[in-house]
Amino acid sequence: MKTSFHILFLILLQIFFFKVAAQNDSIPSFKDCKSCPEMVTIPTGKVYIGSYKEEIGRKQSDRKRVLATISKPFALAAKEVTLGQYRVFMEETKYKSKAAIRDGEPLVGCNYYDGKQYGYIANHNWKNPGYAQREDAPVVCVSWSDANAYANWLSKKTGRKYRIPSAVEFEYASRAGSSSPWYWGTNPEEACEYANIGDRAFGDKYPTRPSFPCTDGYVYTAPVGKFKPNKFGLYDMVGNAWEWTEDCYKRDLTDAPLDGTADTNDPENNCAWRTPKGGSWISGIAWSRAAVRSADGADYKSFMLGFRVAAEIEKK
Repeated sequence: MKTSFHILFLILLQIFFFKVAAQNDSIPSFKDCKSCPEMVTIPTGKVYIGSYKEEIGRKQSDRKRVLATISKPFALAAKEVTLGQYRVFMEETKYKSKAAIRDGEPLVGCNYYDGKQYGYIANHNWKNPGYAQREDAPVVCVSWSDANAYANWLSKKTGRKYRIPSAVEFEYASRAGSSSPWYWGTNPEEACEYANIGDRAFGDKYPTRPSFPCTDGYVYTAPVGKFKPNKFGLYDMVGNAWEWTEDCYKRDLTDAPLDGTADTNDPENNCAWRTPKGGSWISGIAWSRAAVRSADGADYKSFMLGFRVAAEIEKK
């Protein structure tokens, strides 16, 4: 009873504080070029981020429940950057990606899971992550460094400042006013209406992996925007591909910013590790919640890890 009252109190308090657009079609959006991502304006407001102790699937690395305040609107891509969009960037720039380094040796290719173990496969890359990819699927096998290079290219191309979103911005935008583990609520059986996650079809292929009790129709990535959006008009904020954020990964978030600023103050490790969020097509309940965060090297590449971009509202 005490737990239920506590959750209800948080939800009511959040509704009191949170400012959210009444209808999806009232949220301004823009697209700066034909191959650019469609951007949605994210309004200011307050929302509780992190997880409460009783939350389903909670992990020790989750941020403790705390109120975040976004006082300046920003833009976020409505969908993950697609393979086709990333291809334009690669063809225009001839960009050369850096290899991750482990024990002094470069890791060539992209990390992959064969149902038993993870490991880098030399001939896997953003064009071939180990499974068939459509042009409108999220690009994967891209590092934080690659995502940052893409954002910088968009900035030069359009005259608007593009960047990788901070971890607080990402969770704020994902929740869209929600205090629950997912923006649709607390029921994992509803997940397949809103997200491409580790579902029954995935569980049939990889029976040792935990999965959701529903079927989303995809074993690997799905075309972006295939599932229901959240209240901000954002798609795939849970599942499909893990997404890079700007923040350095830190175990202790006690002093981490709560205003949407990225936490890049990491003199000890020089921000060598970043913080992906959102989960992917491989993620079960614990690894797909709004509060969950991962830790990966800035040059690490994985067949389940992509990104979306943020941008300033006004061009300078």
